[in-house]
Amino acid sequence: MRATDREKAIELRIKQKLGYGMIAKQLSVPKSTLSYWLKDLPLSERRVLELRREAWSRGEASRELFRQTMRKKREAREADMYGEIVKKFKRISSESLFVVGLMLYLAEGSKRNDYTIALSNTDSQLIKFFIWWLRKFLGIKNKDMRMQLHLYENMNVRREQGFWLQLTGFSPNQLYKNQVRKLRPGSFSYSEGHRHGTCQIYVHGMRYKTELRLSIKAFLDRYDKL
Repeated sequence: MRATDREKAIELRIKQKLGYGMIAKQLSVPKSTLSYWLKDLPLSERRVLELRREAWSRGEASRELFRQTMRKKREAREADMYGEIVKKFKRISSESLFVVGLMLYLAEGSKRNDYTIALSNTDSQLIKFFIWWLRKFLGIKNKDMRMQLHLYENMNVRREQGFWLQLTGFSPNQLYKNQVRKLRPGSFSYSEGHRHGTCQIYVHGMRYKTELRLSIKAFLDRYDKL
C-alpha cells in the first residue's frame, strides 16, 4: 500500500504540480513522509507563485517557498562539504582502490561458487566502477564480461537495456536474457525516472574467482587482530 501511495504522490507532484498539502489530503499521507518521497521533486518558482495566487492554497505556497529556501541552503552546505571531500580524494593509491573493490565484492558480490564472479546493484555508478576495477586489477577485458538485467513489467525494457549497454560499453551479445518481474501488491516498481532496474555483472573462470576470493581472505587475515 505504501509503495502505491508513493507512486501516486510522485504522479501528483510531476503531472499536476500539487503542493504537499493537497497531496497529503488526497492520499492521507503525512507531510513528513511526502517530504522524504518528494525531496528531489521541488516545485518551480513559477508554480509556487501560481499557488500563492490561488486563495485556497496561500498557506501551502508559503510552505513551499520555505522548503525551497531550506533546500537551497542545504544544497549550498553540501556543495561546500563536497568540495572539501573531493580534495581528500585527489591522491588515492592503487592499493586503496584495490581494497575498495575487494570490500565492495565482499559486501555485494556472489559467493555461491568458485567459477563465477557476479555482482548486482541498482546504482549505475557502482556498476561502472566495478567493471573498471575488474579491468584494472584482475586484467579482465570488457568482452569477457556478461550482464543480466532484472526489471519490472511496467518498465520500458528496450530503453533500460539501451541505458545499461551504453553505460557498460557492452555489446548486445554480452547481455543474458532479461529477467522481467511481475508487479505484486506492495512491490517496488522502479518507475521513477532515475531508476533503471538492477544490473548484474558476470565473469566466468575459476582463476579469476580464485584470485578475487584469496585476495579478500588475505586482506581480512591481515587485519584480523586489529
